[in-house]
Amino acid sequence: MFHTNSLKKNGVFNAIKTLMSVLFPLITFPYASRILGPSGIGKVNFASSIVSYFLMLAMLGISNYGIREAGRYRNDKEKLSKFVKEILSINLISSVIAYTFLFASIYLVPAFFEYRKLIIISSASILFTVVGVEWLFYAMEDLVSVSIRSFIFQILSLVLLFVFVRTSEDYINYALIGVVSSVGSNILSFIFASRYVDFKSKNKIELKQHLKPIFVFFMMSVAATVNSSIDITMLGFISGADEVGYYSAALKVVRLVAAVVASFTVILPRLSYYASAGENENFKILSTKTLDANMLLAIPACIGMMSLSKNIIYVLSGTQYENSIRVLHILSFTVFLLTISNLCGAHMLLALGKEKVTFYAVLIGIFFNIATNLILIKRYGAYGAGIATLASEFTVSVIEFFCVKKYFICKDILKNLFQTVCSALIMALIVFAIIKTDFPIITSLVLSIFAGAFSYFIVLLILRNELLYEFVRRMRWSK
Repeated sequence: MFHTNSLKKNGVFNAIKTLMSVLFPLITFPYASRILGPSGIGKVNFASSIVSYFLMLAMLGISNYGIREAGRYRNDKEKLSKFVKEILSINLISSVIAYTFLFASIYLVPAFFEYRKLIIISSASILFTVVGVEWLFYAMEDLVSVSIRSFIFQILSLVLLFVFVRTSEDYINYALIGVVSSVGSNILSFIFASRYVDFKSKNKIELKQHLKPIFVFFMMSVAATVNSSIDITMLGFISGADEVGYYSAALKVVRLVAAVVASFTVILPRLSYYASAGENENFKILSTKTLDANMLLAIPACIGMMSLSKNIIYVLSGTQYENSIRVLHILSFTVFLLTISNLCGAHMLLALGKEKVTFYAVLIGIFFNIATNLILIKRYGAYGAGIATLASEFTVSVIEFFCVKKYFICKDILKNLFQTVCSALIMALIVFAIIKTDFPIITSLVLSIFAGAFSYFIVLLILRNELLYEFVRRMRWSK
């Protein structure tokens, strides 16, 4: 049985883990982008985008399937051990296949020749991700240990960055450190998995029963990976490493902010329980409150990033990334869209057993992404890729939202949306006034963030936003 405290605890620790993942790049990326320049950053990100396709093949979309299914056996160690070993066996087989195709491609595809070393280094993330079985810890609601391990390796990577990345030629070292920071903790995760799984037990391994559901999740993973990586891949082929570097600088900011907003949405197990138990009213209440909370964060984040694009790019990446400013202008809006698609697609539709709807929505998004990229990249470069990404995410989020619309309390959502937009617009006026002053760019950025956030929440309180009032009441009671 699920408990409210476990849901809150998961949300908090997942937010902490995500926040650490955000703070780490905020420290490392400004340093690396200035040392390596657009070309070096572009090369590393292009190689990572190539590896992401093979990682997708190795993982087969098993993470979401593993979380959903392992939760059923959380109180039965024998069945859980059998399930984990079966899924891990499938993962290892798919990894061998993925590595075979990867090494074949880097020697057969001419465009990959100059990126061979980077691709091979980045490919280490495939093995680390598979053996880390991080999905098991999410299924067992053990996000504390995951967060601690991740933090340790991020600190280690930070030290390595300042020691081994000193010149523009050190982009190879940067790629290696990136692997350590993102999935290095998965080595320890495999060891800690023995707390839940008896790897020495003798179970009959049965793989066939998992193949059909895994295939559905794999197709979803393929669609999601292609949709999120195709922009960088096409930029690399059509416009070169510099344009990838400009685009990556803006995209990194957007993805970090979107990750923070989405990190509070850890409701898949609870929604699955409500759906299976036929508790439709609880399903609607939880979905509505989650969407309201997401909008409360996503909308000011979009407007804030758009208003502060120049300051953000100059502070994080340097003046040599001036071309990234207008890319961030257009990509800022995707934070809200990514938040919607994460809730509706990765949580609600999945809990309702409608994975195919998510797959088809993302498939349509890919079509828009590729079509607009082909038209716009040659003429507008990174900015064209930004427009294509916005069009794709808009398509996906609209389709998924309307497929689950009946599971929301629309009256509550519209009221919250009105209050949020009004508060965010007033925040934008204050931010605009600050950036028009003669403050140094870093001072202007910090003042804008704090003054904007303060004014935003004050206006929400004046408008008597129910979600914010509930949060304040709980904070008082906790004291």
